[in-house]
Amino acid sequence: LKSRAKVGLQGDAEGGAMKKALGNAIGFLGRMSSQFTLIIGVVYLYYHHPKLNLKYESCGFEDEPGMKWVDCNQEWASNFGLPALPNMTTLFVGLFGIFMYRPVLLQVQGFPKNFVQYGIFLFVQGFFANFGYCGKLGVLNGFFSIFVAVLAFIAQVTGLEADRMLKIKGHKVVDCVADEQDVSRSLSEAAIKDYYPWTLMSVFFCPILGGMGVYESYQVKSLKKAKELEGARLASQNAAKWGLWAIMVGMVLIGSLTIIGVTNLPPAVVPSDDDDDEDQYGYVAEDDDGDGDDADGDGDADAADTERRLREFLGAKTVMAADVFGQ
Repeated sequence: LKSRAKVGLQGDAEGGAMKKALGNAIGFLGRMSSQFTLIIGVVYLYYHHPKLNLKYESCGFEDEPGMKWVDCNQEWASNFGLPALPNMTTLFVGLFGIFMYRPVLLQVQGFPKNFVQYGIFLFVQGFFANFGYCGKLGVLNGFFSIFVAVLAFIAQVTGLEADRMLKIKGHKVVDCVADEQDVSRSLSEAAIKDYYPWTLMSVFFCPILGGMGVYESYQVKSLKKAKELEGARLASQNAAKWGLWAIMVGMVLIGSLTIIGVTNLPPAVVPSDDDDDEDQYGYVAEDDDGDGDDADGDGDADAADTERRLREFLGAKTVMAADVFGQ
């Protein structure tokens, strides 16, 4: 009986670990959709950035044709007032979604506590903050957000939960009850990681934040040698946090700048099907009159050749006019 009970407990533990891994995977996909939403928001705001055009001297107290005097700074109100919020919708929604992964302020309210709440948010993100922005990029990410939202609803039905949802489950705005000890944050020296590979990689995405992560990783090793395990655990958390933020910020900057740079490239010049030796008037750029001018633009006989062509053109038009009037 004891062996059967032990096997059953191991099976339950493995099943719980699998559900937790699947829940974390769905949470990761949702965070990626929010991260690309933020990239779309940055690109859209670049092309619709507010203009710092504030008038004073030209503003009076009398109406002008087509404009009331109170609307002298209407452009400023359109750029920085409530009318400007639609241009920033994608940016704000993307930021809100990213903060859900490792939140600070959002953790107080505990949103989302389950995959139903998260699925509703992802659906709103795709429908209202993706589809109408940046053309095909917004449409693709909008459908991706809705797809992850459907996965979140399925996860709720099957009982999946992510690490964050397990952590804030049952928390309240005001919670005076001490939390139970988190076994994942054990003070044993072997369980405290320095995250050196993670923080070193993050330097390539954002040197400033990544550098802070590398410093915290170094602190983990130093504190573990000094047997200050509590400080080492805190430094380990900070190393993971700064490494994560460095990669997230770097991906947003790299993605945004890449899209802006590619879309701002000059249009490609389409080669003409005409003969390369002909100019825009159909004349061949070669020495066809025997005067020694090769139409190379050196000024030796180009002016005379141009004058001759102009006379030929005017002479042909004159003959045509004479024929018309003669008839």
